[in-house]
Amino acid sequence: MLSIRADNTGEATLTITSALALLKKRVEAEGLLVRESTDFTRFEDTIRATSDRYLMEDFSSRFFDLHGSMAFWIGAWDKAHTPVSVQAAKLEDLRDRSLAEHWQQQQRRMFVDPADMAELGEEHADDAFFLRGRIVYHGNLWLRSDMRGKGLAEALTQMGFLVSLLKWSPDYLYGLMAAKSALKGFGLRVGYRRFAPRGTHWVSAPKHIRPDDWLVYSTRSDLAGLAKTIVAEADASPG
Repeated sequence: MLSIRADNTGEATLTITSALALLKKRVEAEGLLVRESTDFTRFEDTIRATSDRYLMEDFSSRFFDLHGSMAFWIGAWDKAHTPVSVQAAKLEDLRDRSLAEHWQQQQRRMFVDPADMAELGEEHADDAFFLRGRIVYHGNLWLRSDMRGKGLAEALTQMGFLVSLLKWSPDYLYGLMAAKSALKGFGLRVGYRRFAPRGTHWVSAPKHIRPDDWLVYSTRSDLAGLAKTIVAEADASPG
């Protein structure tokens, strides 16, 4: 298992909190209010107030009991109290099985059982068969269209990554990203450092699920490096 432990104590914790403060300041400079919460009833209410209204099954109370010890979400609102962005993350303890084995069970529960036309394959991303330990899934990321192109997607996503690092010090944090976005470098810009050109393998994907997703992920050490980079760039910036 590829994993480099970097405990969030002392200088490392200060670096992460400094990076988070810088990111929060960047988001608030756009006139937004940003908040973290573990109330997933409110998360679902917030999702319903967005233009997309898209709630991922991974963060739905239909499938999971999400609570503060293993999940959180971050929202951003404009001055009219209208949602501008949402994202969520949850921790899975996969020390007894690989991420791919976890997918075989969980993806079937969420997507195949409710939709008998969907068929899950077994040829998932190669890396997923080796990832084990404390693993965070980051998803349900949405940013309102009029706020795109301002660097907010990067800043907000990085906030989610670093809150996960500070809370849980996971072995890995991963997401599933459209191949087009991954190839354009979006994953690298937001903080992912490792890329596998296939996510979950679908023989027949559910209608609302892209069959071309990539597995994108970072190790704990990668996330700690992201925090250092954010602080270093701010220190080097004039003014």
